[in-house]
Amino acid sequence: MHPVAGNFVASTKCVSDGLFKDLDIIVGGMGVDISSVELVSTVANHPSGRMAGSLSGTALADFYARLLQLGDPHGAAREAFDAFKTLVPALAGEVDVLFSKYFIPGGKAPDALFKGLAIGGMEPPRDVQVMTIVSTFAHIWRAKKAAPGRPIGVNFLRKIERVLLYGLYGAVLADADWVVMGAGDPSAIPGLLRKLAKHEPVELPMQVATVPLGEYKVRFDPRAMVGEAFPESRRPAFIAIVSSHLQAEGLAANPETRPDAFVVEGPEAGGHNAPPRLKKKDERGNYIYGEEDVADIEAVAALKIPFFVAGGHGHPVLGGTPHPARQVGTLFALSTESGMEPELRKRALDMIWKNKMEVVASANASPSTFPFKLALVPGTLGDPTVYSQRNRVCNLGHLRGQRPKDGKPIGLCPADKPEIFKQSGGAMWRTQNAMCLCNGLMAACGLGQPGEPPLLTLGDITPVRDLQRRLRRKEYSALEAADYLIGKI
Repeated sequence: MHPVAGNFVASTKCVSDGLFKDLDIIVGGMGVDISSVELVSTVANHPSGRMAGSLSGTALADFYARLLQLGDPHGAAREAFDAFKTLVPALAGEVDVLFSKYFIPGGKAPDALFKGLAIGGMEPPRDVQVMTIVSTFAHIWRAKKAAPGRPIGVNFLRKIERVLLYGLYGAVLADADWVVMGAGDPSAIPGLLRKLAKHEPVELPMQVATVPLGEYKVRFDPRAMVGEAFPESRRPAFIAIVSSHLQAEGLAANPETRPDAFVVEGPEAGGHNAPPRLKKKDERGNYIYGEEDVADIEAVAALKIPFFVAGGHGHPVLGGTPHPARQVGTLFALSTESGMEPELRKRALDMIWKNKMEVVASANASPSTFPFKLALVPGTLGDPTVYSQRNRVCNLGHLRGQRPKDGKPIGLCPADKPEIFKQSGGAMWRTQNAMCLCNGLMAACGLGQPGEPPLLTLGDITPVRDLQRRLRRKEYSALEAADYLIGKI
């Protein structure tokens, strides 16, 4: 066993035992840093003791690289990176090099571009691997420090494959209480977490178009980084995001794929969604969901695995009313503790206050091919004028698909310049209305490149409007949102 930053002791036992029965509400792990350290720790510290949250795990290496280039306000990154070096001395030198590479005392000039990470090909280079590990550790460590003794989880997208193993390992080293994952098949994740907790070699088959799954893999040997003598860690629990009881039943049937809990996500949830079964679209080409897309909650409950319902469950529940545990996103995403860029958050709240907000299920916005909930906010990529004027570029590349060319896989993104996408073997129709989620979501948390327009995703906004009316003001705190959910407001 080993201590993690002096706060608690890890063991090979999974953290899930008795954890989920004590939670009524968890914050969804939204966007890039929308589920911020401040938001998740605030909710975890709610006086009820029955709330927690999942940090946004997407693009954390880019997030911390840019945070350092802003001068590391309040020294948050340095403190967390130092804690990592204490835990993993074998990587201390490399972490110092990375810190020095990106840190700019006093911060970069406002009009200067952020220096980026070069993810490269199928397997990221060593510096990206280490930066992903230490950044994921740092985010979780900071939240646990701000909410001592309370459970903290982290959310990853299954579709972001190339850095996934390193993000998972950072979560293991930080003693995350759970990992939650959607946007793809999560069946491999329980086994990966078991091996990573023992610091055993792992491999992740990569999705490459036209090629059988497993022909290309990313391999990672933790011992090569932390050393042979590094003691075993505690395995995080795994929460699988599912949209149907059939998917839940399939995962539960096999001990190798069986998660510790489910999030059963309905079509009103924000971010990426499962496609509607009937594939219906409106006159603008956006998806339409129906009753057939709502999961059978009773069938999921019959599996005797803890679960949380998500999507359209952000309204108050009165005391004594039987109800399942919930994952709530949009209501917290627009609270003052959210990581959303403040002016964007205020603009969205103003539109909701005036009943002018529209959220659509875009069939084309996400390069991942999953439907994506898009808030149509002026000045964002949801604004047709802003979208048409943006210089199309794919320079972060997290959602690039892989396709074989000249005997090796190459990445291609429909949000890139159409001619580049076509040259890489992509179909031109995929480029229509495709949006750069990577840059747009970075801008939404205030870390976009200069001039980069943000992209806003939201789910059910009716609870936001209801809370505003009850408070008689547009803005509210995360604690007020939490109190609203349990009927105190």
